[in-house]
Amino acid sequence: MRKKLAALLCAVMCIASFTGCSSAELGYLQMSADMLTKMDVCEASGKVNVELDADAMKEYVTDLAKASGASDEDLKDAIQGVDAFKGKKSAVIDYKLKMDMKTLAYYVDMDVTYDGKKYDMGDMFYSMTDGVYVSGKTVWGIYDLTKDLAGKEKESYLQDENFAKELKTLLDGSKYIKVLSMKELGMTDEQIKSMVPEGGYGKLYASVMDFYKNAFSGFSTNMVSEVSGGYKIKADGKAVAELFVNLLDYVGNNPDTVLSATTTYMMDVMKTMNSSEEEMAAFKAGMDKAKKDTASIKTATDSIKLMVQQGIAKPDVSKALNSFAYEATVTKSGAGFHSTETFGITNGSKSVLKVTGTCDVKAGSGKVDMPAASVSKADFETKMTALVEKYNPVTAVTALWGNDDSQAMFTKVRKDESFFSAGNDVDLAEYVEADGRVYLPLRDICEAMGENVEWNNAEKKAYIVRADGKTAMEGLVQNGKSFISVRDFEKLGYSVEFKKVDGLKEVTVTKK
Repeated sequence: MRKKLAALLCAVMCIASFTGCSSAELGYLQMSADMLTKMDVCEASGKVNVELDADAMKEYVTDLAKASGASDEDLKDAIQGVDAFKGKKSAVIDYKLKMDMKTLAYYVDMDVTYDGKKYDMGDMFYSMTDGVYVSGKTVWGIYDLTKDLAGKEKESYLQDENFAKELKTLLDGSKYIKVLSMKELGMTDEQIKSMVPEGGYGKLYASVMDFYKNAFSGFSTNMVSEVSGGYKIKADGKAVAELFVNLLDYVGNNPDTVLSATTTYMMDVMKTMNSSEEEMAAFKAGMDKAKKDTASIKTATDSIKLMVQQGIAKPDVSKALNSFAYEATVTKSGAGFHSTETFGITNGSKSVLKVTGTCDVKAGSGKVDMPAASVSKADFETKMTALVEKYNPVTAVTALWGNDDSQAMFTKVRKDESFFSAGNDVDLAEYVEADGRVYLPLRDICEAMGENVEWNNAEKKAYIVRADGKTAMEGLVQNGKSFISVRDFEKLGYSVEFKKVDGLKEVTVTKK
């Protein structure tokens, strides 16, 4: 219970970031609540400008790594992700958003301009009851941008015109892809229905305001100030770190206040979300029990505070905190709102990254309708995997495991870095060590290497089938699953290499 309570209190503190109970902070919160409660449908449009100095970024990452005591090899790894970029880069993101404030369903349309070229990122939809959809145009836009970022001088399947044609055909037939379904998350129809309370979330916004007033009375972040027509938030890394420490102090010194306000707020949330009486009673009982042991809360917050302070004192963390700054202004604009934001990272006198944004919010009309037709994520991934396999085949597989592990980390290595299949190229797979040999799942390794396989159960042998005949492979069956000897792949002309990596065992099977 203590761990759960500590996690809850940490969540409360994260929610409270940039908020407190000064007049400016409560005014800013009320403005935010008005934005949510006084519009049935809101429409927003904005622009985000990103300016990156790639050379300064490499220098910044190197300085952070050195401050952490990193080795030369670690330094090399640290800048690998940005090493291909040189000079100053800039991008502009234009977006339009429409949100149903009662259901929190929304639609986003976005374009990205980079190096003078505009990329249509299509549109995306989100619904708490239905899921998440992205358009085929979104995938194409990401591909087109990734291809151009890689550069034509780098040989890659992304530059292959035939790949592009087949991808375009696939995406034209997949107008929308449902990338997340609530039912796929295991939710029942009743649970999905309860996600959006009858009448919307309006009542909860008032509860949020009461929560802040009651939980953090007398606490101030000193980051929010009044400006003409609205409010300004200003902070740097050091101030944010100090805020977190101060929040820990406040919670540790005022546990009854925070727990009581949290209990009241969570009861309102649970009622709105149609939680059962039993669930509500169990939560309240847990909070009541915590109130009787506030000394433990003080001990926990003091312990976390010490860890945070020790982390802040580290040279690399201190340098990172001192390098960034954030500023935002939100003002009323007619019946709507206007906001500006600036986030920056500097390294000494050099600007590493600067992100500026503007946004206008106004009342809209109509409603947000989810796409009437779509393809499932599974169907789309199956087609994309087949396309990637065709143009960027697997050239090797590796398995990494420890003596006490029941599974190995199984990784497919491709000719080129694969943008579309990266998430499916790493998995866990069972393995067997017997008689000095390593065996991996027959299906996993053969499918990865593109080999056709037959299993002879009577002989307990696997046969790799090629146009020129069959090759017998040593295998075994364990717990009803077939495994194949890794070393036997040498018969097919593969190279097999074993080595130790940080105390772990690794085997790599590579096509020659």
